[in-house]
Amino acid sequence: MVFNARTSSLSRAAVVSFTTLLAAPVLAQDVGGEALEEVVVTGTNIRGAVPIGNPIQTLGAAQIGESGKATVAELLRELPVNFAGGVAQADNNRGGQDTSSAGSNLTGGSGVNLRGLGALSTLVLVDGRRVATSGQFGDFVDVANIPAAAIERIEILQDGASAVYGSDAVGGVVNFILKRNVEGLQTLARIGTLTEGGGDELQASAAWGHGWDSGRVTLGYEYNDRGRVTAADRDLNGDLSSRGGINWPIYTTHVGSAANIFPGTASFNGNVAYTVPQGPGTGLTVAQLTPATGGFGNSSNPWNGWDILPEMKRHSLFLTFDQDITDGIATHGSARYTRRDGNYHTGYVDIYGAVPTTHPAYIAGIGAPNSPNNFSVLVDDILTQRDVQVDSYGADLGVTFDIGGDWQLDVTGSYSREIQNRRSQLERDANIDDFVAGAGGGRVAAPNSVACSLMGLNSSNIASIAAPSAAQRFCAGLNYETFNPYSTEPLSAQVLSQLIGYEDLEFDSWVRQGTVKVDGTVFELPGGPLKLAVGVDYRKEYIDGELEFNYRSIDPVNMPYGATEREVKAAYAEFAVPLVGDRNSLAGMRALDLSLAVRHEDSRGLGDFTSTDPKFGLRYKPIDSLTVRASYGTSFHAPPMRFAYDGPQPVPGGNAIFYANAFYTAPCNTTLVELIQPQVPNASGACPFVGMVVSGGAGPTLQPEEADTWTAGLEFLPESVPGLLLSANYFNMQIDNRLVRITSGALGGILANYFATGTSPYLSNLVFNPDDALVQSLFDDPRFIGLQGPGVTRTPSQVAAIIYATQTNLASLKMDGVDLGASYGFDTGIGEFEVFANGTLLLSYDIQATPGGRYEDRLGKYESTGNPVKLKSRQGVSYRRGAFGVIATINYTDSYECVSGCYLPGATGAPTLNTAPVQIDDWITLDLQFNYNFEGAGGLLSGAGVGLSVLNATNEEPPFVDTGRIVTGNAPESYDAANAIISGRAVALTLTKSF
Repeated sequence: MVFNARTSSLSRAAVVSFTTLLAAPVLAQDVGGEALEEVVVTGTNIRGAVPIGNPIQTLGAAQIGESGKATVAELLRELPVNFAGGVAQADNNRGGQDTSSAGSNLTGGSGVNLRGLGALSTLVLVDGRRVATSGQFGDFVDVANIPAAAIERIEILQDGASAVYGSDAVGGVVNFILKRNVEGLQTLARIGTLTEGGGDELQASAAWGHGWDSGRVTLGYEYNDRGRVTAADRDLNGDLSSRGGINWPIYTTHVGSAANIFPGTASFNGNVAYTVPQGPGTGLTVAQLTPATGGFGNSSNPWNGWDILPEMKRHSLFLTFDQDITDGIATHGSARYTRRDGNYHTGYVDIYGAVPTTHPAYIAGIGAPNSPNNFSVLVDDILTQRDVQVDSYGADLGVTFDIGGDWQLDVTGSYSREIQNRRSQLERDANIDDFVAGAGGGRVAAPNSVACSLMGLNSSNIASIAAPSAAQRFCAGLNYETFNPYSTEPLSAQVLSQLIGYEDLEFDSWVRQGTVKVDGTVFELPGGPLKLAVGVDYRKEYIDGELEFNYRSIDPVNMPYGATEREVKAAYAEFAVPLVGDRNSLAGMRALDLSLAVRHEDSRGLGDFTSTDPKFGLRYKPIDSLTVRASYGTSFHAPPMRFAYDGPQPVPGGNAIFYANAFYTAPCNTTLVELIQPQVPNASGACPFVGMVVSGGAGPTLQPEEADTWTAGLEFLPESVPGLLLSANYFNMQIDNRLVRITSGALGGILANYFATGTSPYLSNLVFNPDDALVQSLFDDPRFIGLQGPGVTRTPSQVAAIIYATQTNLASLKMDGVDLGASYGFDTGIGEFEVFANGTLLLSYDIQATPGGRYEDRLGKYESTGNPVKLKSRQGVSYRRGAFGVIATINYTDSYECVSGCYLPGATGAPTLNTAPVQIDDWITLDLQFNYNFEGAGGLLSGAGVGLSVLNATNEEPPFVDTGRIVTGNAPESYDAANAIISGRAVALTLTKSF
């Protein structure tokens, strides 16, 4: 953004620090008789030019510092144009694959989601260069690894830009520009906390720079240490009844420190027959058990021991340099490195299993003769944890050559890499590596470690069984110590090691990019110089992974994830055509500029594609104070390589096929799916069906997303009212072959919506009552890992539904909306004031599930997949007098509704699905920022400043919604983490000092 001299400090502190106006002027203008400096922004390949026809947001280093946010991830979350929260916000680590460090987002990273299209459709750059992707699927760029101290400014292009950048630039582009002009030493120290408990934060940084006649250098370091926030800090316990929701632990956490015993299959929401008394749990009879009232049994707090915000530490180093080699030849480059380590507390392990007759504590008389005792128990002897680590690298080096006139040749290469690691403690509840002889010949999966711990057999007593089965012989050979789930006394270290194992997962992704570009003036037009940029671009992308685990085996197993790579070649050209300028302006036509860009991109590797994308831009000024602009272009997003890769991978959430008996339920009176017979409603009144999940890669059939986007907007700076700026930008886009993946966190809501309405936008991914031959083919697939969770094994004819939780090309998405902005700065004589407001209003967001089908309105409709709300905005007022400044900002997220898939308490308090829309309230928070610069002070105070930030000053709680969203640990959340955060009021003190 550009400002006149009188209002620049005020505007930068207010408007830009709160995400700027959404449609900034992009060319030098005359306002109040004062010349404005030209600003070069993201979105063009031509030096000294700006995108013609596009709105741009710019956040400078000073504005980032005055925002009150410690990290760029926190800052970008607040952008009105960044809908549905991006990827994996810090206080949402329990959810599905993309929203959780328990899923494919291995290290709890944060992405950007412009326009609510998903992180897949937002291109993130550092100094215009691509960055290695993050997560197991390589489907977002982790901005949490970019230090705030290294950033000179953040430039955000709010339009499709594949004509300039190629793949991924569908919703827009976020470009982080690193500092290159620091002179001297800049230091910062920040200490903060959350007033409701936890979340203490310490940040320190130093950036030093020096320039000389032929070059300059900047180097720096940033450290960030944030403490954990536990569920107990926010009084989370799963009981939402005080807010009009469900007391979920009663219905869905049928597990406690003392065991429950079930009449049938044990499950988290099954009917309990008896509870076990406190004590050693040996020699028990049925008479000593306590009958369970209402089938509820013992329960527990499903949030107990969980973090909602992990402990995280980050170290970052960065370097930039520029050096003239000789006349007409110069070099430029940068390097950065971040190491981020985190630790999550992940609660206690709950075990649902069966005590066989061979167990010394077996209780006779429960169920049929010689049938196992089905039980649940909470292993609260050890608090499980998840450690995450990421090493992030980036470097670029370029040489420029002046080749005549203003023509310049630029040759630049860059390299970026992300090495991600996650080590988790998990229940050893499956075995996909060990096999035993099957009853009819062949071989079947061997019992898992928990089952063998319950067997009660070893090499000393196996002889007491006349004809032991292959499974019994297998377990006896392990010589395990017997686990007694009926005991409430502490477990031994040996038993704990048998029950709780580990998963150590590492993914390595990198991208190499090389670009050769030449640009300059072709010839002079009456309106100014016609400029051209042409170039070629080459990049290679790679991602692989490796898993070591024992939670799905007896002995540790090491398995690689198949490596995927892609080679992309591109050629591009861009014209900037000034038809009318200062030299030939007319009344009613002060300026008229056109632009044309085109890029051809060709990819070979996993998922070949070819795309040619044009873009046209127009800027028209009928008078000096009014700028009208428009653009049209096409964009595309190639499927991430891991989306296409469908080779075998050893865990659910990777590429795996499995089925379950207890995880998927439907209304007991449904005719849409075949339920398990006899029907046994769970505590929530729903009945289970055998669901089979195909997760992970979809194969090479995936096609790129293809988008058509056009925009029209204006900026108005009236000469009669200095300091006033009004802007509006209308955008309209249609995306075909839209890439969507059903994640574990979204599946419950998708199924609930389907059974409530009989249809779903994801209908092509849901196959109910499938053909036996189709199911058998999935049983025979090398990705098949069998039964997950409690219950008996099933045959293909008993599988009632196939859920393709894979990536898919949905038919189409149509959306349009308006970015609005206004600011007015004025001097009262007692100080400078500015009022400002900016926001994004969506007018439509319609999804077509299948080609030729009708479009469904999903705007402002709650789904865990993250549909955008209608309006997000930030507005407020700032005041500055001399060295003192204060900014008050109100953040607004519009209300929306849950049409289906939310829960209300029934007459008895039991959960019932809503039959009418449930309103989710709007969320309004207040941020305060106070700054004081010791201008003119001497001694230690020279160059010093102090800032106090109070975010969510009134400590507003997130709007309540009860979706029963249970993914991990059966712990429902009471808010929508895509549109709100639960951390509460945050206070921070920042000290800065320049030397």
